[in-house]
Amino acid sequence: MDDAHHVITGAMANFADKRDSQCLPAILDQAINNLAQNNITIAEIGADSAYSSFTLAHAEQNNITAYIPNFGQYRNSREGFIYNKEQDQYECQRGNKAILPFKGIRTDSKGYDKKIYRSSETDCKNCLLRKVVQGRKRNLKKLDDTVDKTYYDRMHERMQTEYAKKWFV
Repeated sequence: MDDAHHVITGAMANFADKRDSQCLPAILDQAINNLAQNNITIAEIGADSAYSSFTLAHAEQNNITAYIPNFGQYRNSREGFIYNKEQDQYECQRGNKAILPFKGIRTDSKGYDKKIYRSSETDCKNCLLRKVVQGRKRNLKKLDDTVDKTYYDRMHERMQTEYAKKWFV
């Protein structure tokens, strides 16, 4: 819907077998095509956090600036760890300073693809903070992130702007 003029630019009905975020790219494409017939382009979209996942990449691919709060499980940082984008690994800032390199992609129980980062047992077994950090007896630390973390990180930064706070929060 065009908020300024209260014009519906697209509509879609779907079965309940898909998440909201899976549906928005199709409705966005429909709105893009409908508006293009009148030489109108979409510059920005706003939606609630239920629409974040698949939509973030789709909006960027269509040169549309999205303002969609990240879903509740998103973390822009991990306490005690720094993400090294160039090496695609987490680096412990405490204890033995272990490295958690990228180990692979797994699908969680809800169907989301996650990137797995895990230290070696050798790096963590003698760490004085092992029980505090790991919370169990295993001698390693494991973190996971969505495969779309880069999109979520950019959205997190965008949602911190005054513009986003004024119009989209």
